[in-house]
Amino acid sequence: MSTPVPSSAHFPLPSLAVEQKTLGNGLAVLVNRDERAPVASLQCWCATGSIHEGRWLGSGISHLLEHLLFKGTPTRSGIQMVQEIQDLGGHFNAYTTYERTVYHVDLPAESWRRALPILADAVLHPKIDPGEFAREKEVIRREFAMVEDDPETQLFQAAFETAFLRHPVRYPVIGQLDLFGALTREDVLAYHRERYAPQNLFLVVAGAVDPEEIFAAAEECLGTEPRRFLPDVVLPAEPRQAGPRYLRKTFPSELARVFFLYPVPGFGDPDAAALRLLALLLGDARSSILHQNLVEKEGLAEEVEAFALAGADLGAFCIEARCAPGRLPALAARIREEIAALGERPPAEADLTLARRLTLARAISDLKTMAGKAEAVGSGWLLARDPGWKERFLRRLLAVRAEEVQRVARRYLVPDAENRVDLVPSGPLPGPQGGAAAAAGGRARPALTKVGGGFRMLSLAGGLPLQFFRATFDGGLLCEPEGKEGVSFLATQLLLKGTRRRTAAEIARAVEQLGGSMAAEAGNNSAGLSLEVLSDQWAPALDLFVEMLCEPACRPEELAIEKRKQLSLLQAERDDPLAVARNLVRRTLYGAHPYGGNVLGTEESLASLGVADVEDFLRKVLQAHRLIVAGAGPVEPGAWQPVVARELAPRLGAAESPSFPPLPPMPSGPVRAEERIPGKEQAIVEIAFPIPELAHPDQLPLAVAAESLSDLGTRLFVRVRDERGLAYFVSAARFLGRQAGYFYFYAGTAPGKEGEVERILLEEAARLAQEGLSQEEFVRARAKLVSEEKMSWQNPAAVVSGSALHELLGLGWDYDERRLLRLQAMGLDEVNRVLRTYLQGPGYVVGVVRP
Repeated sequence: MSTPVPSSAHFPLPSLAVEQKTLGNGLAVLVNRDERAPVASLQCWCATGSIHEGRWLGSGISHLLEHLLFKGTPTRSGIQMVQEIQDLGGHFNAYTTYERTVYHVDLPAESWRRALPILADAVLHPKIDPGEFAREKEVIRREFAMVEDDPETQLFQAAFETAFLRHPVRYPVIGQLDLFGALTREDVLAYHRERYAPQNLFLVVAGAVDPEEIFAAAEECLGTEPRRFLPDVVLPAEPRQAGPRYLRKTFPSELARVFFLYPVPGFGDPDAAALRLLALLLGDARSSILHQNLVEKEGLAEEVEAFALAGADLGAFCIEARCAPGRLPALAARIREEIAALGERPPAEADLTLARRLTLARAISDLKTMAGKAEAVGSGWLLARDPGWKERFLRRLLAVRAEEVQRVARRYLVPDAENRVDLVPSGPLPGPQGGAAAAAGGRARPALTKVGGGFRMLSLAGGLPLQFFRATFDGGLLCEPEGKEGVSFLATQLLLKGTRRRTAAEIARAVEQLGGSMAAEAGNNSAGLSLEVLSDQWAPALDLFVEMLCEPACRPEELAIEKRKQLSLLQAERDDPLAVARNLVRRTLYGAHPYGGNVLGTEESLASLGVADVEDFLRKVLQAHRLIVAGAGPVEPGAWQPVVARELAPRLGAAESPSFPPLPPMPSGPVRAEERIPGKEQAIVEIAFPIPELAHPDQLPLAVAAESLSDLGTRLFVRVRDERGLAYFVSAARFLGRQAGYFYFYAGTAPGKEGEVERILLEEAARLAQEGLSQEEFVRARAKLVSEEKMSWQNPAAVVSGSALHELLGLGWDYDERRLLRLQAMGLDEVNRVLRTYLQGPGYVVGVVRP
């Protein structure tokens, strides 16, 4: 039978009357019945965390196992498990700390009977498929990268490693990367069997439930698991600190940070309550001593916080502050002064009363939800085998007197017990690469995260209060069905023009209300949707962004408007001789292949496009494993990426790799094409030499060659314009495609001069093939490209957009960085080799446009 466990009623707290039963295998079940809302929280607690990892200590195996318990059992796949909970209107999640791992489901109370067996199955019977094991380790490696990129986490971990020399709290919960990397699937299975014995588990349920029904259901799905040997984990005692310790670390940031840590007793010590109240008085509220004096009055710190942590056997009293680098010495000295002052005089009674009231308000606030009540019960049971322990500790805390606060300050916050860590700037903020943060020439690097079946996200920190989101996906010429040219551009524009829930006008107004802007485009090889807003509005902006991608509505009236606009763009191109020449050369070189077409389509193809064509195209290109979401700005990836992974990735289409039509044979000799555009005052000459696809290693030396011919003072400019006055402009560039491309020279000249310009351009091409660039030309061009690369780092949105495009096209998300390194190491011989290879071939196309 169950045994009632009453809770205290000395303070105005919501009732936490708990009924308890211990199953035959030692697993405890605790139920707080609360009928005030038709909600239930089911929490399965395992009394194991990072301090209990035994022979795997420091590896983060507890955290890894937590991740893997969501990946399926012998009877349910991971997706099925989560979907079953979601079908019940529930939310399934977990967390790991130093001393616990908790799996929780919050859902409508009427569904708990179906949810509890799923929760029990996940906790007791993880399958840990080898493939899922490998994938989840990669996910956590990205989490390591985020930790490395977070100065507050780095500061916290450094302080604990400094203060605790033997106790396992010195290891981060996530583990240490090298030890984590050594973990095997067999290690995790062994750890699960060892630590997830039923007598080391307990179930907490809070909500509109019948305790007797919970006990019966728990007996059925948890009580049949046999007891197992549960080895004791003996935690080493931490030796008494004999003197102050100091560590100084550098971190790429514009701010300095300082962390003070003083070892204190665990939660069971009589002084624990006074230490908690001391932390609140010192720095855990806006009215606190440190905040008022150091932030508000003296302006030494941008932020300061004090908090007391308490485990079963030890605790830590911590003070953390952030400031401008030049203020760090003065700030640290003032923190010490305020600590010393608390030991010299007790706090004022008015301050103590305020602290008590704030403590009580926070305690009540924690119990607003069923999940909060279940957590309170679970914490009490884990720490003291007392489900009402939190309320009893609160009663102790509210009874603390001013002289007790003074006494614990004087006893524990002493110079010989001080552990201080300074985190000072080393330079501008870099991002992680390959799983770790690293500095590289003062730039920030994007970080890649993969989730699910290969869904990719990129993130990059930005200094301005603007948050940018972009989705990059397949599009452009190669993805368009025959006869439907222009659908890529049209469909992408229609992403801005309505969803199933909002009209075009409503979307536009919503974006403007967020202080934002949006854009959509389609090019030769890809398409994209982007949204940028004030960073404090990132959450509603991201909801809208996901809605636009997942719920596009191609309304006939908007389709007609966009077709009209696109036709106008197509007509405007005919007035541009340079665009006419470009289209002429592509048609001549590629014929009926998509590269021979125009991303805007033709009048005929636009006329044929209907709603179904747009919808079919979007279904084809919005594929989970092909679409890449990128974000840049001050919002942490850990905030927005889970939303994308949860709300966007599962709603995209099934994986389909794009297939492209074969290329036509390239010309074996010169091919000439001409087109007239009456009424114009200039002629265009364009000469194109075929080159390989954009991922070919020869593209970078070709980029150097194009740069050497593309500015004032280049050999083309000097000969064609300076010496002969034949052209308004003259340059060289590349057309880049997934299957092929071309290197081309182009010039704008007066009608009647096009023949002479053509001759000079061909002569210069032949000379480049035979002689190559000079050392001076090469060094100048390479320096310009390096400079342009570095200047691009000013705009995080542009950087992360480029990174997403490179990842989509198979170049890799970190191509910019590898490109820069290769560029810096490149020699003249490599550039001249590719010039010989591609400019002396017999086949090329000359396109001439004249009035």
